[in-house]
Amino acid sequence: MCPRVVFVLGKGGVGRSTIAAALGLGFAGRGERVLVVQWALADAISRWFDGAPAGFAEREIAPNLATMNFSTDASLREYFVDHLHLRAFYRAVISNRHIRSATRAAPGIDELMFLGRITWLATRARDERGWSYDRVIVDAPAMGHGASLFAIPHATRALGLGGLLATECARVDALLADPARSAAIVVATPEELAVEETLEFWPRIARDLGRPPIAVIVNRSARSLGPLPIDARACPWFARAAETTAPATREALEGVYARLARRGAREASLRERLEAPAIAVDDALLVEEAPSPHTIAMRAAEAIAPLWSAR
Repeated sequence: MCPRVVFVLGKGGVGRSTIAAALGLGFAGRGERVLVVQWALADAISRWFDGAPAGFAEREIAPNLATMNFSTDASLREYFVDHLHLRAFYRAVISNRHIRSATRAAPGIDELMFLGRITWLATRARDERGWSYDRVIVDAPAMGHGASLFAIPHATRALGLGGLLATECARVDALLADPARSAAIVVATPEELAVEETLEFWPRIARDLGRPPIAVIVNRSARSLGPLPIDARACPWFARAAETTAPATREALEGVYARLARRGAREASLRERLEAPAIAVDDALLVEEAPSPHTIAMRAAEAIAPLWSAR
């Protein structure tokens, strides 16, 4: 069962945004109001739905589905002006360029504000703004950075700071510590580096979050092709496809088959080594020459339906 806040983690390039959008589509299709929160240089998801790029303000991109792109500066302004009602303090102190430079230089501040925004959306936005999201999907930074998010409240609390920062850390910590309210999902592809990084960071996520991710999504999987023997000659359907081709074409086909077989072997190894549900999202290029990002996200939503089939 997916809790209210789901962090989508994974190595750069594995399709985190695709899976985050797919999760959003799936929950929205069940009638839930869903927000996808991105940490990115620019909103990558809105354009897949033919929408203008979203900023810090939420923008609806499909029925029941909205997205936003996190900004530390905008989050600081919202925190001090809208939540604490300290507009004069914000203008005189927080927005001062020297203070802002010092704040940005402090390790973990951006990440803590990011987590604070997510916690507020999930716990207090309804009372303070009248906003109500049934589900918040977090399109997290790339794996090393994304996995470190879960250690931020512990590290900040260890500094012994008090006041508002301590209160914010406590709220974030409570959300992350509750498996009924938050969870992590890891996205991987059946490529060597992506598999290695997933296996490396999985124990770290489990340690800092206090529990392992609830699933691994294997994106661009070749699992639908069935078991692929390493030797192409042992695969009946490949042998039939290659028997009438010219030698040069057959050699090229064997090269493609070998890559697919290696991907299948890596995916099988990943599934064996992780004690978590593994869900395959088929490689769209195996069935369509140039699928659009929107098409890929829609197909991914169908593949990962087990994650929301039990609410």
